[in-house]
Amino acid sequence: MPDTALLNALIVLPDQSRLQGAIGITEGRVSILGSDAVVRGHCGPDTTIIDLNGACVLPGFIDSHLHLLMAAQYLSNIGLRDARSLTEVVGRVAAFADAHPDRAWLIGHEWSYGYPDLPETGFDCALIDAVVPDRPVFLASGMAHAAWANSAALQAAGIDASTPDPEGGEIVRRPDGTPSGWLKEEAAKLVQACVPPMSAEQRRTGMMLALKDIARCGITRVESAAYDEELLPLLSELERAGELTCRIGMMSEMRPPAFSEDRLAEIRSLRAQYNTSFLRLDGIKFFLDGVLESHTGYMPRGYADRPDETGTLIWDPALYRTAVSEALRAGFPVWTHAIGSGAIKLALDAYAAEPDASKKLRPRVEHVEIPDADDIPRFAEIGAIASLQPVMVASSDEWMGMEGVWAQRVRPEDLPCAFPMRSLLNAGAAMAFGTDWPIVSLSPLRGIRKAVLRRSLEGGPALVPEQAITVREAVEACTSGGAWACLREDSEGCIATGRPADFTILAADPEQTPVECLHELPVLMTVVEGRIVYRNTQTQGSGD
Repeated sequence: MPDTALLNALIVLPDQSRLQGAIGITEGRVSILGSDAVVRGHCGPDTTIIDLNGACVLPGFIDSHLHLLMAAQYLSNIGLRDARSLTEVVGRVAAFADAHPDRAWLIGHEWSYGYPDLPETGFDCALIDAVVPDRPVFLASGMAHAAWANSAALQAAGIDASTPDPEGGEIVRRPDGTPSGWLKEEAAKLVQACVPPMSAEQRRTGMMLALKDIARCGITRVESAAYDEELLPLLSELERAGELTCRIGMMSEMRPPAFSEDRLAEIRSLRAQYNTSFLRLDGIKFFLDGVLESHTGYMPRGYADRPDETGTLIWDPALYRTAVSEALRAGFPVWTHAIGSGAIKLALDAYAAEPDASKKLRPRVEHVEIPDADDIPRFAEIGAIASLQPVMVASSDEWMGMEGVWAQRVRPEDLPCAFPMRSLLNAGAAMAFGTDWPIVSLSPLRGIRKAVLRRSLEGGPALVPEQAITVREAVEACTSGGAWACLREDSEGCIATGRPADFTILAADPEQTPVECLHELPVLMTVVEGRIVYRNTQTQGSGD
């Protein structure tokens, strides 16, 4: 007898056919699929019956790349992603400082490069000093791969005119040589190391807000892309209390400059301690480069707007290849952040050097924004996963003033391979979608729309429309593709009897919804292991 029966549903089956019928759920798993009459026939007096009124039941959305700790920080500190001007950014800092006189440090997240009132001199600590002169302020930007700090924060980190640029980073300086407060790539870590950790209360509050947003967007599993290890005890506590409302896989960074046996031992210990169907330390992540927007993605042939610049390569190639081999031989899946063409090629070279382990563990290239054309077939040959974030295709929806900036960085002859979703699928590559939240918005539906239309919500020209994919292909990258990418295709990613009842329930079939409106398609319900973790009481869009 099912514990729960979902009736009058349009169910997406593993072969992508649709079943107009019902699902029976017993002890968190799908126990029966069939017509309403068949499922009703198995129900008893204690079965909870829910009429879905024709809603579409999909396998639960899997966000294959986000940042949980950053999300908790974003939601409990100064959120800046939707600020429309530098004046607004500074105003939010001032307001937060007034509202939180007890905070020793003031932390903000996700400012942009494109504010219309940004001075030609760029981000200067004096602008923040004018509103908060007496406490350190540190504003990080995952999009920019940079940070902006006030004078108190620079002083706390011991940064002055004599401080050298760290390897792989830049302390932006004024004409007189003094630090401006604008810190690129590894330089941001000089101040970040001084930021006190979130209190237990702040961490829990932020995490509960993050879990609420994840459930609201129909997401049943997230894969968190490093820097989150301090959350593991809290997440384990939430799991034991039955408060963990999505499944979580987490990566640990292998830090440059070289492979470390001590670090591998730490990761092994975390895997042994956190290894359940809801919470697991999944593997090891490497960072090879930055982002194109700040000219830090590794582009060996140069940037279109700065031909003499090739970006940043964080690891020595030989040391990186050795570290990847050690990680794969130790049995850990590997992710590599690789945005520029040179970084993507190096990641694939490292994976190809371990062919048996790569076929088994499916190492991933994260972002894959601009590969060389001859590297696209290598994903399928190696067994590597192409992990993309389609919301990035039209980033002006996410970051102020970024319209066209990404394309300006890419040489015209390379542009046809921009976010090459169609080429990857045509070449037989396995592809998974994530968001990179909170760097961008969380809704998978927003990303699905971008993958199909390749343009912003406001319209305008599409970015390389030849690389567009279908709604079905995009949904698969958010469901079965995500399950394959995290080695969980045997339990997640499709709706079938015996599998965990992880569902995203939408107001309509996304394949029958106008593509322009996909981001507005309401998530009605999110179900994780048979438990309803979100129910839409307002029938509104899936949010951001």
